[in-house]
Amino acid sequence: MAPPFSPKLITPGEGKTVALFGVRFRFKVASADSAGRLAVLEVEIPAHTLVKPHCHSREDEFSLVVDGTVGVRVGDRELTAGPGCYLVKPRGTPHAMWNAAAVPATVIEMLSPAGMEAYFEQLAPILTDHRPPPEYYQLAEDYGLTIQDDWIEELERRHQVKL
Repeated sequence: MAPPFSPKLITPGEGKTVALFGVRFRFKVASADSAGRLAVLEVEIPAHTLVKPHCHSREDEFSLVVDGTVGVRVGDRELTAGPGCYLVKPRGTPHAMWNAAAVPATVIEMLSPAGMEAYFEQLAPILTDHRPPPEYYQLAEDYGLTIQDDWIEELERRHQVKL
């Protein structure tokens, strides 16, 4: 049985923030807050931005669109989700999200179990320092992620977005 965790209040401005280029991830509930059961991140996706397509092998991912409209590819399906829409992305299902609008979008990402927060923290300096691609892909593999590079060109072209 997982150890207990304590009650906690996280206010709107609280939470560690990690920026991966223009996409901002604010940790609201991290592994330590939930005994590793759940992570909740507030993600701001800038206008005309594609979030790198990927597939989780260890986590199920659930999203709630709070502001703006996002496009989503889950497996072979493309969907459009506006405020109040929930998305279910089971582990083992490749997915991508993008914001084709002229204003930022905000999405609440819930990951079960927790742990992906550490991936984002480790990924930020790799991207900022423009380290060699093998380091990027090795980190993804270490966290059970597969990057869907073959989706990028088509999604960028069709939705006029960029990584």
